[in-house]
Amino acid sequence: MERHYSDIQQLVVEWFRNYQRRDLPWRQPPPPANGGKGSAEGFTPVSDPYHVWVSEVMSQQTQMDTVIIYFKRWVSLFPDIPTLAQASEESVKAAWSGLGYYRRAMYLRKGAEYVMQHFSGKLPNTAAQLRKIPGIGLYSSASIASICFNEKIVSVDGNVIRVLSRLRGVRDFDPKCSKNVKVVFNWGQEIMKEGSCDRPGDFNQGLMELGARVCKPGGRPLCELCPLKPYCGAYTALMRDEIPAIEGIIPLRAKSLEKKREHIFCVVHEFCVKAAKKDASRRRFVVVQRQDGGLLGGMLEFPSKTYASMGRKNVTAQGEGPTVDLCRGLSVGRKYVTEVGPVRHVFSHIDMHVLVYHVVWLEPLSDDGEYAEKGILEDENRHPLEKVVCDALAASLCVDSSRISVMAEGQVRQAAASRLLLKILDKLTPLASGEEIQSKVVKKRSRTTKECM
Repeated sequence: MERHYSDIQQLVVEWFRNYQRRDLPWRQPPPPANGGKGSAEGFTPVSDPYHVWVSEVMSQQTQMDTVIIYFKRWVSLFPDIPTLAQASEESVKAAWSGLGYYRRAMYLRKGAEYVMQHFSGKLPNTAAQLRKIPGIGLYSSASIASICFNEKIVSVDGNVIRVLSRLRGVRDFDPKCSKNVKVVFNWGQEIMKEGSCDRPGDFNQGLMELGARVCKPGGRPLCELCPLKPYCGAYTALMRDEIPAIEGIIPLRAKSLEKKREHIFCVVHEFCVKAAKKDASRRRFVVVQRQDGGLLGGMLEFPSKTYASMGRKNVTAQGEGPTVDLCRGLSVGRKYVTEVGPVRHVFSHIDMHVLVYHVVWLEPLSDDGEYAEKGILEDENRHPLEKVVCDALAASLCVDSSRISVMAEGQVRQAAASRLLLKILDKLTPLASGEEIQSKVVKKRSRTTKECM
């Protein structure tokens, strides 16, 4: 195969340029005035390094159409590395809200701070130097260096592993074995360094697109559409009946880890007053900031408790217990409690089932203990009842009261909210007015409501 390396390289690049290259916002050349907002001095990058860096981080475990939307919003808020480095954690999390895998956003900010301190605010032009930046590993460093600075270095992901292992026809090849990633890297380097390879970034992107669209991760590969078919060892073995199929054999099918199943009990606390009417901007919800680190670290959620070993029936059967836990000490005011129902949210390693209850607090108390006709105070200070509820929840959930806030619906949607929180918020029945809910409480209390005491 070695004598065909130059042909393979050329076929991949031509296929990518002619059929697969998309006009993505981060593939645009940098403005000539600054040679790329994130590039090292003395080099004119092909694409803006900062934009490519952001896109590479966003593209991990995320569909491209979604990445484009978030990328445009991100660069409008943080147009360059200095702006990102100076941004607050809250603003960065808010900009990432809904994209998932929130640790990526924190690594981007931390990486920007490192670049400001050690590289004068400009991304270095080699993969080796890029790997010094927190959050940039082997794959991302090779992608940035090859796409922006034409460094001849292969970026290896699952798609590239699949394409090159099939190209070489290597059987019993485990794609999850760490040493095999190095093997694939060496194969790619051999191909890339044979011949001129004036656009190594296109070669890398071509291999990745081949793996995603033709030499697919699931199902039969579309060999009839592959430009590398004449040189493919796996295709040759299939045609000679040496193997019954390509998929699952070359490379070996990776064993998928069974997702951990978690059952969560969530109670959404909302404050409703007559003044709210149908103005969604006046709807106020209790939110809790998760502990830093771990799953959804630092993100906002509705008050929740985990019952990992419970099945749905057990959670439902014991629903009254968790409801009392989360409402403990809240004997003031009038409440309308409904079961919203289940919400499922799947992470890479957790299958989360959330049973949601909605507690609407009616007519917050005034300072003198009487029910207030005007409800929430005009200023943004927390109403006395809101403080009572938040303090009780802090004790029930064993969190510091500083991590519990009351936010208007619009603030919740714009803050560092997880996709799970937004999914639950969207599931709630839209609030009509304080009078309507109060009427429901009076008419249906005996049949359809539960009291949290």
